[in-house]
Amino acid sequence: MKREKMTSKSLIAFGLLILMVVACEEEPESIYESGVIGNDTPVVTSVSPDSNFSADNVTFSGVGVVQIVGENFSPVSDFNNVFFNGSPGNVLSATETTLRVQVPNISGDSIEVQVAVQGAFHFGIYDNLYEMISPVAEIGGFDDLDLLYAIACDETETLWVTAFGNPTVKIIGVEPDSLKKDMFFSRTVSSTSFKYGGLDRLFMTGGVLLYAMNRATEQIDASVIVQLPSSKTTMDVDFASPSLGFIAVKEAQSSGPSLGTISSVDMSNSGNSTVADYDSLLIESIRVFGNELYVAGSYQIDGVNQPSMIWKNTITGSTLGANELVLDLADYPEYGSAQITAITFSNDGKLYMGLNSASAVLVLADGILTPFYDPVLTPPTQDLTWGNDNFLYQLKSNRLIKIDMVEAGALYPGRY
Repeated sequence: MKREKMTSKSLIAFGLLILMVVACEEEPESIYESGVIGNDTPVVTSVSPDSNFSADNVTFSGVGVVQIVGENFSPVSDFNNVFFNGSPGNVLSATETTLRVQVPNISGDSIEVQVAVQGAFHFGIYDNLYEMISPVAEIGGFDDLDLLYAIACDETETLWVTAFGNPTVKIIGVEPDSLKKDMFFSRTVSSTSFKYGGLDRLFMTGGVLLYAMNRATEQIDASVIVQLPSSKTTMDVDFASPSLGFIAVKEAQSSGPSLGTISSVDMSNSGNSTVADYDSLLIESIRVFGNELYVAGSYQIDGVNQPSMIWKNTITGSTLGANELVLDLADYPEYGSAQITAITFSNDGKLYMGLNSASAVLVLADGILTPFYDPVLTPPTQDLTWGNDNFLYQLKSNRLIKIDMVEAGALYPGRY
């Protein structure tokens, strides 16, 4: 009896083994529907910089746009996926033979470009490796221990930065392609603005004085010293010519918010007079462009800053015309909580403004406001100044950023 039970168990096991062998020899059922043929594989014949955001025929990473020419693309943008070393780009427009793609924020000279099209089983791979460079770079060797205030650029493209110092403001020089160097100290304990005014003079605002430090002697330049009453604070300075400047002033009141005014300054004798009133506008930045003075600032309600605004005044001799509104960030909810910290111009009249939040830099061109280099520039922006050529410099609280603009900035009259 025991032997019969063992024989039955052996037969059952042997039968199961035969079934498993037979099953393993059968072909598995395909997950694809039989007879389905994918779309033609995309072919990439060329990748080249588009007309915007490129320099010297090299694409800027993060903001650059490339044109991809080939075959078998989809005319529906969303049906195409383009990868740069595996990172996806943003397909802006598409035809069956051309794609316009904003590239991701990666850089290098050996980037592989691949195109995938919906319905095609294989990637289209570009035969050549592609180069992308960053449009921004940290310069000067600043670190987290630095506390930076304002920036100026002279005719040699040397950058001058005011920073926290003890007992007075420290002035740092950054020559082209060099690291920061502590140069000398100011004569005041605060710095709200810094501009080069020619004749070796670095003009500083903050406190009741507008005055200049001589970059050669490292001493105060007594040829221009404007001292205001103790209730007033100098906020910013810019020049209409080497002999005519304008200063933004904040005047404290016994009650209520401070008053904002603009004074003109005769650089030959320090004579000054108020030429524009802006009521309770807290003026952060002024900039001369053409025959107009632009004024950026914000009003306060119950101690709270309202959305920043930009105004302008026509310059006639040493006087200013009426206040004219240029921009109100309240019209742009995505930037309404940000404050404009600095303004400057390109040579062709585009207005660039630095922000303390939301975006690092905005540009106003032909009445349209857009973020600039948003994927690669980060706020907050402490100050902005354009160099003498194609570079804009962004000052952060402890970093200095050099930005390739691929266009020249407007002239700063005081530099020459």
